[in-house]
Amino acid sequence: MPALLAAGTGAVCLKRRSKGAVWLPVFLLFVLLGMGRAGDTKLEWDARERACMEMAGVYSELHGRVSAVEESEGKVQITLEENVVRPLAGSGEGRSFSMSRQIPCVLVSWKTDATEDMPDARDFKLGSNVTVRGKLELFARARNPGEFDSRNYYRVQGVDCRMYGEEVEISGGDVSPLPELLRQIREKAKQNIMRSAAAEDAGIFSAAVLGDKKALDSEIKDLYQKNGIAHLLAISGLHLSIIGMGGYKLLRKAGLGYKGAGLAGAAFIICYGAMTGGSPSVVRAVVMMSTGFLASYLGRTYDLLSALSLALLMLVWETPELLTQGGVQLSFGAVFAVGGVLPVIQDYLGKERKILGALAVSAAIQLVTLPVILWDFFQFPVYGIFLNLLVIPLMGGVICSGIGTALLGGISYKAGALAAGTGHYILRFYEWLCHGTERLPYHTLVMGRPAAAAVILYYMVLLVVLVGMKRAVGKRDEAKPIWLRTALFFCICIFMPCILMPRPVDGMEILFLDVGQGDGILLRSGRGAMLIDGGSTSEKKLGEYRLEPCLKSCGVSVIEYAFVSHGDLDHISGVRYLLESCEEIEIRNLLLPCQGREDDALLSLAELARARGTKVSLIEAGESFYMEGIGVTCLYPGISDLPADKNEESEVLKVDYGNCHVLFTGDMSGEGELRLLSALSEKPGVLSEIQILKTAHHGSRFSSGETFLDALGVKWAVISYAEGNSYGHPHKEVLERLGDRSVKIYGTAERGAVTMKTDGKMVRWKAFLD
Repeated sequence: MPALLAAGTGAVCLKRRSKGAVWLPVFLLFVLLGMGRAGDTKLEWDARERACMEMAGVYSELHGRVSAVEESEGKVQITLEENVVRPLAGSGEGRSFSMSRQIPCVLVSWKTDATEDMPDARDFKLGSNVTVRGKLELFARARNPGEFDSRNYYRVQGVDCRMYGEEVEISGGDVSPLPELLRQIREKAKQNIMRSAAAEDAGIFSAAVLGDKKALDSEIKDLYQKNGIAHLLAISGLHLSIIGMGGYKLLRKAGLGYKGAGLAGAAFIICYGAMTGGSPSVVRAVVMMSTGFLASYLGRTYDLLSALSLALLMLVWETPELLTQGGVQLSFGAVFAVGGVLPVIQDYLGKERKILGALAVSAAIQLVTLPVILWDFFQFPVYGIFLNLLVIPLMGGVICSGIGTALLGGISYKAGALAAGTGHYILRFYEWLCHGTERLPYHTLVMGRPAAAAVILYYMVLLVVLVGMKRAVGKRDEAKPIWLRTALFFCICIFMPCILMPRPVDGMEILFLDVGQGDGILLRSGRGAMLIDGGSTSEKKLGEYRLEPCLKSCGVSVIEYAFVSHGDLDHISGVRYLLESCEEIEIRNLLLPCQGREDDALLSLAELARARGTKVSLIEAGESFYMEGIGVTCLYPGISDLPADKNEESEVLKVDYGNCHVLFTGDMSGEGELRLLSALSEKPGVLSEIQILKTAHHGSRFSSGETFLDALGVKWAVISYAEGNSYGHPHKEVLERLGDRSVKIYGTAERGAVTMKTDGKMVRWKAFLD
């Protein structure tokens, strides 16, 4: 559907100057073409995915043609196209081959220090043939709300799957002269930059000039993204206009006519775009600029929106799924804002004041792209609109400095370092601005991913506002003060984001995250949030890649209570990350088990929490906590209990919301369950009303015993574990015990994150992968 809308929009933009109803049949034609093309690509990708699934995990031989080569931090990565994959049976000289499969594009990687026989990046030429042996793997799917979907990302790039190369052989083939020449130029320029520029600058120069983000420092990338200036790190229209128009003007000054300079400029910019990787934003900028050069050659006028529509149609026709990518949406949205929305705002405010005009540019881009920013990044840099006014005008100096370093660095180190000097000071100024902005109040608003209905309403309201502005221009009373028009416009800018603000949760929602081998549960009601555990042993960067994005996508910036059942890594690693590295999410109360007061892991966690201003408490049986209608009662352990090990220290929590009752048991074993039953023997109703069980210890056979299950009124059970884990969780015995009692089981390994919603009477379930 997005592809169809894009096709229709492109048709309208291309024909918007036509008189009468000429645009209508063109619009319908493009819609029909878009439907057909989208259907064809879906069928094609379904077939490609089936082929990959058949071959995944099988030791195979892959024969393909090199289309891209990269090397970074001792790792070589090549992209192979036109691949034929044959499964290998046996090994050595006695190998036998079964039926082969054709897989169009595979990403192959290996470590250069894995064995002396493995080639490095310098051994490969674009277009040459390569034979690789190893096991094909599918890219990971998103398994939680807010999580990055690698499979969809690489699908949009045209890559089917990946392989870790165990044996790699180069077997001839016809080298592609021009692409290989461009690659060598890029690699040489990168080497010059790395050799001449300071380490903190080299990664930014490589990203902004060469489109290579491999050497980009992760802290710098995160800093720019949080402050709303990450677009400076990607090659876009700004970069290409500096490079392309600079070359065009030089050719004109050299005496070349409009036609010759236009053709030469277009050829140069196309080669430069190919050299930098040909990302969608680069292709968009190349198509638009080439259209401008062509207009110069033909002596015609250049129309920005028509060129933008042409670029969109070319990209979407090749890959309709591109429109699902946030980077593409932001790239096209920003240019559309400049070409379509900005003129309306400038006419309304007047073009007399330069400062007001500059603010109008940032405001127009912000208004158009805000829903996209929130949909993909879940948070809004409040001061980004003003920060961009300061950094964008200076970016030309960074690009020129990077180009100078790439060129002069090949002559001598000193010449390259001298060229890098200007960019160095500008980049330090950027960092100073970003760090200063982060100290301002309300620097970042975590708003979550807006509902689709809210996004539609937002753009409808924006359209009405723009139509109103356009009509007001013709009827405007010239005596009306400009400050009043400006005030009205900025009131609109403040009001519009309110449409996308997160709505309170109706009832209670429990999100059992798929954290791999571990536990992580988010409880929400109204505008409040609680967290029960948050850790994993299988996902080393759980906090960064799963927990933080999930919380932000739900619009959670404050966790009122964070319960930690016990001190094992698979229950605390993500919580530790939130306290240590995530400034946008606040934990107000950290609640630890009373029997873990001497646990080094919990003591370290408590120290981190206090440093963040979090209140730390040790809780015991009998204590209760309340938030937005949710009641949480600790049932175990008591202060007099003497757990045998760390697992037996686990907090057992009962959550109540209306007539819905849920039990969380951490890693409690069967012996602990019996002690719990004994402690509650005088209060049998406390456990008998439990309908939902968070199964203890990831489904271990030593937990969820028959006596314990019989004491509960369980109808549903959730088991959190990693697929193929070394412990064999969940054990067959537990599944049988639950099955004998007709308990519906939700496992995170098969179904991803599991969501339970209730109004206190009815219960609804939804699995993320369903």
